[in-house]
Amino acid sequence: MRERGFYIIKDEFFVRMNEPFLKGNKNECRPHYYCFEDDGVIWMIPLSSQIEKYERIINKRKQRDMSCDILHILTLDDNRKSVFLIQDIFPITEKYIEREYLLHGNHLMLTSEKSARLIEKKARKVIRLLKHGVKFTETQPDILKILEKLHT
Repeated sequence: MRERGFYIIKDEFFVRMNEPFLKGNKNECRPHYYCFEDDGVIWMIPLSSQIEKYERIINKRKQRDMSCDILHILTLDDNRKSVFLIQDIFPITEKYIEREYLLHGNHLMLTSEKSARLIEKKARKVIRLLKHGVKFTETQPDILKILEKLHT
């Protein structure tokens, strides 16, 4: 596995974690971004193609002078815009990775160093806040519960 790569996660992970607020795996078709590895777990960020929905959320937060580290919109190398749902970041281990996310036979990677650094910075901040009990939405995964299950 490579940081900055996109991966498909096994449905088995979602069944075992039994966490209702993990984003749907869409029958092992939703790509997840491998943000970084830390303390034996890999932090994955689900993606969404619902650009307009998340642009509205970002704009509302900006109008209220709130930071928006919970979402990041980016045009990937396949020329499609995607939303990195940083607010829904979760830990996983390599045993739950099904395969690389491929486009035209090539592993999709985040090639922009600048974007990768910015997403990682946002992700580390969000994880720190989540570990201290901050809730960004009512429908965010319980990362502490997932971490506990991964270590058992």
